[in-house]
Amino acid sequence: MTQRPERLPQRLAVTKNAEAMDLFRKGKLQEALRALNEAIYSAPNYPHSYANRALVFERLGMFPQAEGDRERARRLALSAGYSEEELTAPAAPAAPAAPRPRPPARQRPSSSFAQRTRSRVAGLPETVVVCFGVLGVAATVAGIFFVVSALRGPDINLNIFDFESFQGESGPDTITAAPTAVPDTPTPPPATPPPEALAGTPFSFSNLQSAWQAKGITATPGSLSGAFTGFVAKPFDVRLTRGGDSAALSVLVYPNRDAPKEDWNLSAGSRPSPKPGRSIPANDSIWWNTNVIVVARSAPGDIGRDALAAVLALGG
Repeated sequence: MTQRPERLPQRLAVTKNAEAMDLFRKGKLQEALRALNEAIYSAPNYPHSYANRALVFERLGMFPQAEGDRERARRLALSAGYSEEELTAPAAPAAPAAPRPRPPARQRPSSSFAQRTRSRVAGLPETVVVCFGVLGVAATVAGIFFVVSALRGPDINLNIFDFESFQGESGPDTITAAPTAVPDTPTPPPATPPPEALAGTPFSFSNLQSAWQAKGITATPGSLSGAFTGFVAKPFDVRLTRGGDSAALSVLVYPNRDAPKEDWNLSAGSRPSPKPGRSIPANDSIWWNTNVIVVARSAPGDIGRDALAAVLALGG
């Protein structure tokens, strides 16, 4: 693999990726997803984070998210000069050590008594040996029956060839355990953003939710978005639903009313635009109110118009 100089954010992303894939191999999918979200936030252009998160999304049954991450990883890998093999090579767990061969068992010398006994038996006719064997088995079975008869009472069947007498009976106190049904593994919800990404003054994400709720719109926050680079705030994805309509947004909540100016060109009556050194995903529009920026990635029809009206009416 070609060596590339790593900055501190990328070294953190490499560490988080290693931690995430260790959790992935142990089946701790939510913890792995959280570690990969942190890796993407620290180094958004590191393609391996998206490739590994696609594996976690796929195991969780979140196939659209997995395909989106996989495509984003390919684009970033192409621009960074990574090969397809470097990006998709799985991190295989260490192979278990081969078991050490056991030394052959040492044969103990036979006693002279055993040798004499085998010699005498070998000298008898085959029919006699078989008869002795049958008589020995019959005597053993009869002894077992007499012992059981003494323990259970006189009604036991002493026919040594009636194998039904060996069948167990279920008494009234016998409890038969019902087979335990294995529940289907539910698809866990997407990871939510950290609390600091939701808080701000004068408006927080809870204010946005209340404003949208007043329009009959349900707002569900998702994970931190990896489609933004260079921003001070932590952008996170939000899905709006009302009836059969839906919209996809990304929200940035700043700690105060002056903080957005560090990332955005803002002037009343015009659409906000990111300052140099920052990139945003494709979108339909960008909404702004005081310390909140909303990137409407897909907000069609009435649900988009009502969602915009709710944002602009915050604090009114």
